[in-house]
Formats: sequence, C-alpha cells, structure tokens
Amino acid sequence: MLSAEAMRAADAFTIEDLGLPGRVLMESAGRAAADRIAEAFGPLGGQTVAVLCGKGNNGGDGLVVARQLWARGAGLVRVVASSEDFSEDAAANARLLDKLRAEANGDRLVLETVDDPDALDALPATADVLVDALLGTGLTSALREPVASLVGWVNEHDAPTAALDVPTGLQSDTGAVLGEAVCADLTVTMGARKTGLAMREGPSCTGRVAVAEIGIPAFALRRPAAEGQAGCAFLTTDEAVGRWLPERTHEAHKYRVGMALVIGGAPGMTGAAVMSSEAAARAGAGYVACACPEGARGALNAHLTSVPITALPRQSAGRGGLDARAALDALSGQLDKAGGLLVGPGLGTADGTARFVRLLLEETDVPAVIDADGLNALAGQRDAWFETHSQGRWVLTPHAGEFARLTGTENPDLSDRLRAAQEHAQRWGCTLVLKGFPSVVAGPEGRAHVGSTGSPALATAGTGDVLAGLGAGLLAQGVAPLQAAADRFTTSRAGRTLLASDLAGELPALLHERFA
Repeated sequence: MLSAEAMRAADAFTIEDLGLPGRVLMESAGRAAADRIAEAFGPLGGQTVAVLCGKGNNGGDGLVVARQLWARGAGLVRVVASSEDFSEDAAANARLLDKLRAEANGDRLVLETVDDPDALDALPATADVLVDALLGTGLTSALREPVASLVGWVNEHDAPTAALDVPTGLQSDTGAVLGEAVCADLTVTMGARKTGLAMREGPSCTGRVAVAEIGIPAFALRRPAAEGQAGCAFLTTDEAVGRWLPERTHEAHKYRVGMALVIGGAPGMTGAAVMSSEAAARAGAGYVACACPEGARGALNAHLTSVPITALPRQSAGRGGLDARAALDALSGQLDKAGGLLVGPGLGTADGTARFVRLLLEETDVPAVIDADGLNALAGQRDAWFETHSQGRWVLTPHAGEFARLTGTENPDLSDRLRAAQEHAQRWGCTLVLKGFPSVVAGPEGRAHVGSTGSPALATAGTGDVLAGLGAGLLAQGVAPLQAAADRFTTSRAGRTLLASDLAGELPALLHERFA
C-alpha cells in the first residue's frame, strides 16, 4: 500500500527515468478500469453509463474509461466533465473523445460540462452505472463546489458505482472522509492500493477493491514499503503469513521448537493468562510455561493442565504487588530456556509489579511481547529508555488507550494510525502492534504491515490476550491468523456470540485450511 507521495514518485520514475509516456499509463489505467467495471456490472448493452470526470489525471482515466465502455457497446455513455483546465494528458483524451463523438454524430456518446452547481441540472435523471473519476490522490481539504454537489448527486442514486483510484472525498493516505465521500461498490485503484483504502472510513467507502496493473514496474511499487517509507505498508496475505510460520523438522523437540513463558494472571485476573498461554501453545510453541503472582497458582492449575505454573513472590505486606528482585530470581531457570516472553496479561498494576516488569526487561535479552499491564508498567518511560533496553527485541501491543499512556499524551494524534505506529516503533526501537481496525504492525526500521482481514466479532473482551499469546508463539507475526480465525468463526456462527477463548479453538483448523 502506498501513500500519495510514494505513488507520485513511482509514476515519475516510470515516466521520466524509464521513458514510458504518461498518456500510455493513463490509457492502461482506463482500459484496466473498464475491464473491471464491465466484469462487475455488465453486460452493458442497453445500459446508460454516467462518467464524472475531474480536471486532473484521475479525470483523464475516466475519459479513457468512457471511450472504452462506448467502444464495447454500452447503450449510452454520458461524460460529465469540466470545460477547461485539464491536465495535459487528460486534455488529449478529451479531444479524442470529442472527435469520436463528432464522427459518430453523438451516437450513444454525450459530453456535458459542469463548472458550477447550477449546471447539475444537465446531469441525467437516471443512470444504470456511475463512474467516479472526479478526484484522485491529491485531496487534502474538504470538497469544494461543484465537486461536493457532484458527490452528493452520486450518493443519492441507487445505481452501482465504480470509483477510480480513490473514492472522491476520501483522503488517500489516512482514509478520512473530508466532508462527504462517494460510497462506491467497486474501487479500481491504479498500480497499487492506496493506504487510505484500508484505514479509518476507507473500507466503508470503497466497496470491493481491484488493483489495476498499468505498466509501473513491480519493484518500483514495492520499494517504498520495503524501505519503510512513512505511510507505506504491506497488506498481509495468506501467502505472506504462510512464509512467516516456522516449519518443524523431523529432529524437532519441544525446546528446539521453542519455549514461550507467559507472565501474568494475578488473583482475580487469571483468565487473561489462561487464554494467552493456550494461544501460545496453539500457535506452535513446543513448550509453554506460565508464571503468576502468589495466590493465583491454584486457579491457573485448574485450567492449564498441560502448562507448568510458577508462583512469583509478592511483597511481605501483600499490597505492593510483586517483590521485584525475588520474582526475577524465581524465573532465572526458565528465562535461560525461553525463546519468547509474554509479559502483562492480568499481571496487575501495583508499584512492586511495575518495578518487576521494568527490572525483567532491563536484565533479560529474551525477545518479549509486552501487553496490558506490562504496557502500563512502562508508561512514562523516556524514548531513550525504550531504545536502550528494547534493541529491537520487544513487541508492544497497545490499543488506543494504552498507546496514549505509553506516549504520555492524553489524546495522541491517531488520525494517521500507520504513520503514528511507524514513528513510535522507530523512536522506541521496537515492533509496535497498534490494535484496532485494521491492526498495524510497524518495525524499528519503519517497515510496516497492515491487517487485510478483520471482523466485528473481535469486539469482545480478551481477544487482545489471545493476540498477545499468538505473538509470544510467533514473535508477533500472528495478526493475520488471529483475524482470520475470527472470520472462520463467523462463517458458521453468529459473530456476536464469539468469546475470546473461542479463537484459540479455531486456530488448529484455520492453520490447516489456510496455511498448511
């Protein structure tokens, strides 16, 4: 997924460095979009297609679409466009379309101009298919007239709508709606997905998204995300997740496969540690152990029959949480064997417990997933502290509230969640999993992945504990499997009935079906 800036750079590289003319790219974009529109809404014979074109290259793409659909036999193509100020390539396509209309004596092809809201009266009363080619990726402020009225006109009609590149009114980097946005049934995006299609309100405006190959080399499109450029990311796919999952050799044994140590589950909060431990085991860890504050061991033993439990000493008064040094000493043997830690689910927030978390992370070099109360223990620490002790080994998994506490900001700016995750992952020298829809995973070098699936069924308590357990088992690369498990649950059951504990039960079949 590319930011508008990165997409412009890939365009410029193709045109200026490789010598492929911009008009050729426009022709390829319009032809590919016409293919997708015909596939989605065809056959178009006898149907009226209204194509609304802006002045820039997005409008030029729309002019090519109009010409292509007319040539393929659409019943009537009505092109609504500005009368002047086209970009150079768009102007060339406007002249071509006008010549075709004149030669055909207007047969099935009508051009109309709209330069102010009053001209909306010229629009057709009805249309069978609408094509939004008004604005592309450059929108940074609320829509102005006449575009705002055109967007309103599109949304008032029930006809299926295709948007080119980005639905007009949607900010292509953040997914924010700036005033009002076209609600498309299909979005044909050129070259690569734009980041905003997956963020914030983006998924509600785009409908189905199809990526059109237009002649820009794949390496030029992949490079910005691979280099960790701000606002660019990879969208997770089954193929990518399958490559991340470790394979077991014939010589594998439980410690070679990997030991995960879950630290959490204070009295009254043992469920979080239970779900995290089970998820770590389901994710493929060969051996899972759990450590909890004294007083919770019995409850955990009752639920985790295959997971050994270690009780961590508490302060003598019993109210200050864990005895930091004694608790760390109690874990020394397990820390020597562990390949990954999970610190925080249901651990508690007492002062002594927070000191234990910080002491543990300062003195161990075992890769760690830090979640829930583990994150609370780190609130207020300076950026330098994170970078000094993390050294790229930590995975932080905050939701928006925990992220605010980590940054020390009451209302951190999450209007651009991808850039926020990338910025703080780099500042803290860690991998940051910013939970929400979609989940964003950013590494210390800025490279980022955005979850491609998700379900409202995940809006239930405890799903974060399962995610954290997966992270301990898969070194935080289990975002897509977690969301896919929710998707699988809802294929046969009501999503609102999902409990976080159900997710771990879905994992064995899901991993077999999707990633075997």
